[in-house]
Amino acid sequence: MNMEYHYSDLCIPTDHLLTDHYAAEYAPQYLVPSQEAEYAVRSSVLVDGGDRFGVSAVVFDKYEELMWMGNQGGHVTSYYGPTMQKYTSFQVHESEEVRDIITVEQGIYVLTKSILRHQIRRGIPKHTFRSSNMTDMQCLYQVSPTKLVMGGHQEKLLELDLNKMAETVIARQEEGCAVVRSGGGSLVACGGAGGRVVLRDVRCAARPQHTLRAHQAALSDLDMQGDLLITCGFTQSVNGVAEAEPYVVVWDVRCLRGNKSGSEGAWSISTASPPLLLHFLPAFSGRAVALSGDGHVALLHVNAGVNEEQSVFQVDTNNSLCSVMDVSTTSQALAFGDQAGHLHLFSPQHNHEPVFNNFSRATEFANSASGLPCVSMSDNAFQFSSVPLPPLSSGDKWFNELPIEFFKKVFRKPKPIDPEVLKTMKMQGPIGYAPNPRTFKRNQMPYVEDTLEDLNSPKQNDNKYTAQPVPKHYQKMDVRYNKHSPNEVDAENSNKTGFPGLEATLPNSYCNAMLQVLYYTTPVKATLLAHTCAKEFCLSCELGFLFRMLDTSGGAPCQATNFLRAFRTVPEAAALGLILPDRGPDARVDLIALIQSWNRFILHQIHYEILETRKKEKELALLTNSSPPKPVRMNHNHVKGMPPMVNGQFDGYQYTELEFLGPTTEFDGHGELVDGREDGWQNHVQEEVMANKPLGAGSGGGEGDQVVDNHELSHQQSEREESDISQLFAIGRHQLNRCLKCNKEEERESVVLACALQYPAAREATETRGFVELLRASLAARRSTPAWCECCSRFTPTTQRGRIVRLPPILAINCGGVTAHEKAYWAKGTQKDAPEPSKRGGSGKPCRYGLHCARPGCRFKHPDRPSPTQSTSSKSPTHESHCVLPHQLVIRLQSDGDVIINDKQSEQSPMHSPKQDPNKNKKKPVTMHLEEEYTLSAAVVCVEDNPKNLVAYIQTDRGTEPHWYLFNDMTIVPVSAEEVVHFGAWWKTPCVLFYSAGSRLANHEPDS
Repeated sequence: MNMEYHYSDLCIPTDHLLTDHYAAEYAPQYLVPSQEAEYAVRSSVLVDGGDRFGVSAVVFDKYEELMWMGNQGGHVTSYYGPTMQKYTSFQVHESEEVRDIITVEQGIYVLTKSILRHQIRRGIPKHTFRSSNMTDMQCLYQVSPTKLVMGGHQEKLLELDLNKMAETVIARQEEGCAVVRSGGGSLVACGGAGGRVVLRDVRCAARPQHTLRAHQAALSDLDMQGDLLITCGFTQSVNGVAEAEPYVVVWDVRCLRGNKSGSEGAWSISTASPPLLLHFLPAFSGRAVALSGDGHVALLHVNAGVNEEQSVFQVDTNNSLCSVMDVSTTSQALAFGDQAGHLHLFSPQHNHEPVFNNFSRATEFANSASGLPCVSMSDNAFQFSSVPLPPLSSGDKWFNELPIEFFKKVFRKPKPIDPEVLKTMKMQGPIGYAPNPRTFKRNQMPYVEDTLEDLNSPKQNDNKYTAQPVPKHYQKMDVRYNKHSPNEVDAENSNKTGFPGLEATLPNSYCNAMLQVLYYTTPVKATLLAHTCAKEFCLSCELGFLFRMLDTSGGAPCQATNFLRAFRTVPEAAALGLILPDRGPDARVDLIALIQSWNRFILHQIHYEILETRKKEKELALLTNSSPPKPVRMNHNHVKGMPPMVNGQFDGYQYTELEFLGPTTEFDGHGELVDGREDGWQNHVQEEVMANKPLGAGSGGGEGDQVVDNHELSHQQSEREESDISQLFAIGRHQLNRCLKCNKEEERESVVLACALQYPAAREATETRGFVELLRASLAARRSTPAWCECCSRFTPTTQRGRIVRLPPILAINCGGVTAHEKAYWAKGTQKDAPEPSKRGGSGKPCRYGLHCARPGCRFKHPDRPSPTQSTSSKSPTHESHCVLPHQLVIRLQSDGDVIINDKQSEQSPMHSPKQDPNKNKKKPVTMHLEEEYTLSAAVVCVEDNPKNLVAYIQTDRGTEPHWYLFNDMTIVPVSAEEVVHFGAWWKTPCVLFYSAGSRLANHEPDS
């Protein structure tokens, strides 16, 4: 420390410390270095600004191999290693000298007279702390990683919180604080310039623990190690001049407590020269370094006797005052600074490479600029590509950077398999095994190298088919929100229609397309907006809330947060696999089957929630002695299985079962097994839901499967109620099951809310069906499946024949498309015709089972199957029409349950009616009873992209004419009507279709 600025401000004579022109006559005696000196000089440098300013502070870094120096001109310089290589150099203050420096993990703190500067080790300033309480600061002490204590020639201490940069003032009654040191415990010694030493506890720094008078005139320096405190200072002479004391006083802190005089527990150690600076050696116990102003250094044993021999060496100060000193944590390096601007590094005699810390981290150095290589002009082997190109300004490009359209990705062709391998290969299932012919070396490249002739020659085997790219507005939009800069510009560019979109940032947002379809289906929207109940997680209430939010959004995108949260709580949805993990759908999730299962689930869920709310309202009305509304009762006076008809329509039809269409094992027309189409619906879920819901499920459609109201138990009559959803989507069916063994027949009535398309098997591809024929076969489905027969007491082949008795105002169609054969139906047509089985002799003898034959590949004649020659020559006129959906359909329902569907797009196309059985020729002509005209109103499509995406085509009535729009989450664009119905592209597959009957929807009003 600089003793001159310690005492010049306190009016203490400093003539004995300064050198003048008479100093040569009174120079102290030069001490010859002895061989017993433990330390020797290793490096000595002139610091930055040393020609003008002296060194005022020096400290070793506690984390890296660095040494920091501050001079009287406010400049700080760091040096690396024992060679004292300059590391960083920067200015802290323009005029004030550096008083103290401490090192922390993030950088250093430099204290001047009025500021505290925080800088990183590379020299970049981070923070400058100023305060009105900082008038003449002198020393720093780090209490904890987040707290500092600052002292100076003022009657207050400052405690600074480094996280908050907030100071706390500690009032002092004694003189200013020039030195703050600690021995490693909770006690901190604060030395004032007047000679007093105050011991404080860092846990309660405001209250002094003990105060002692160390020296009479002034205190020069102090240090602590454990419970030992050493001090040096000045005494008052007879003529009133302060004189340096030629000894070091050692205090035992443990003996000071309770001792007011402080004389007990203290002893002194004489030195050859009056000491001005003191410092303990951290690596040794009880050893200290005493430095005098003329550069004499003595190593003391503070615990030894008075006559203990000391190790003394000399620092060359160039006839100047040696002002600062510090010791490294390893005690292998001592640093001394003088007023002449020199910094000296000492280390032990035989240690020429001292280290400053035992575990120092690597110091970050600047990247060295790589120079260009020097090459001779005659060097022909030099690679010019090794010379880096100079940087260009923004927007400029090198001439050799070709645009992207000039590049083409070409994959290397693999070599053909060795014929020897194919000759000796043995197949085990789909895997082939063959011995290695060893015709190639190990690790040889298995590719064919194209020569110049091969590249110029036309590629005969290249595939000429180029995949149609997926349009941008069909792709999944990856929107990543940032709270500082949201992507509002992209949302505005992707939706200029004014319709509100739905964000897809939440889990299970794959249902956004179906939510938009339900929102723009006016009867469904009105029904959900009018629904209210007290259930905690009601999907109908959440849908109504979402639709109301879309109405009032003003075109801004919304989030289905509440609906998706309630959706996750429904146990049936989890059992059906409709709830995806939080990370969202991955490539392994089949979105086609998922969205169709979701469509069936949401219609059934809304239906049951509306019925449950209505039931609770009736019970509440019954408790309040009010007359509940009379529900429609079933009329059981008609023939079993067929409701009465009024004006050609089935009036008052009430269903007896709401089918869930679980996975069934079907038989085709030949009796072979066909996988069920409804993959997502499990039988145990169907049984659980049917058991817990208000509607029961019977087997025969009789009175045994009716729900009896509580207030009419005496009448033993059940009431069947319909909800607004069942009135909109319910397809009434009468199903006849017939055992092929005993010919027992069973009948039951059922209702489905969505029609699932049933595709012909791959072996039936000889008769290509269009969409109209496919829909007709799915509505009045005939299938063979094993079922339990009571008469036979076993599972027997059973034929199931369904008859339609009610057409809905909205026809919801699940298009399937789960298997590869079903996807090929929409992408590139049905698969190629399967070869006819070889005819194994025999004449055209009719089969004895007739229409009920379930034998695959039966060689006998059947009345409903064409002959092999006829099947190969006949072609369906709708071979190419299966990839195009009709905009309008005319469905005619007959009294026997069969349907006739006409595609209104082609007025000349004949009615698609089922084939008539020859055995039914004697019956009366068919009478037409009901005819409905359906119009395509919405379609949900799966885009086979990476990742897969679900979009919706919706027809909205904006203005005078309806228009089609594509809804892709927040991307909403208008599309043409032709683009909606064409599905010949490989990347587009229909999932859910909504056909609406306009005349019946106009008269439909939701029940309040």
